[in-house]
Amino acid sequence: MRRAVLAVLSAAALTVLAGCSTEGTPTPATTTGTTAAGQTTEPSGNSGDVPEITGPELDLSTLSSPCELLKTDQLAGRGVSEPGTERTGPAGPTCQWRPDERVDGTSFSATFLEKTNGLDGFYENRDDNPVFEPTEVAGYPAVNSDPTDAKSGTCSTAVGTAKGKGFVVQVHVNDETLPEYTNPCSVTSAIAKTIVENLKG
Repeated sequence: MRRAVLAVLSAAALTVLAGCSTEGTPTPATTTGTTAAGQTTEPSGNSGDVPEITGPELDLSTLSSPCELLKTDQLAGRGVSEPGTERTGPAGPTCQWRPDERVDGTSFSATFLEKTNGLDGFYENRDDNPVFEPTEVAGYPAVNSDPTDAKSGTCSTAVGTAKGKGFVVQVHVNDETLPEYTNPCSVTSAIAKTIVENLKG
């Protein structure tokens, strides 16, 4: 699993550093496997320090696509007028939004953490991430992470919404003159907060 995690993170770093894309969202590998006999196996590693959900659990199953996590006016406020593009990522379904201003705009994506057991996969592989910062988003446990330094326009914020459930937001700030470029986790956290508020209804 560790090799798979590192491969995903490396692919993410190469993709976002190429500019204007968040394809390859840095997410952990799946946290369960299947033996030759078809039996489900549990992952190695310790995820015992994953914070519990203390607020009402948020139901992601009511959404048919991660592209439904953000509303049209919320996207417009971030310079996006086109619908998101859904694809299948290593952690689950992903929606990617590209800004109208491709050169200086900010790209971002959101992914359902269907194959990582929520935040567990992040904690199991915390030592593989140069940046791993436990935090909270609107009262829900979260983690800011990045395969580089989280000071060069890219960051991911994963949020636990229920036991074994959650989502992750990845962002790439293209404009190096913006203060958010050296603090991209502030952008992912803000988008994640908006998503949590949407899920609360």
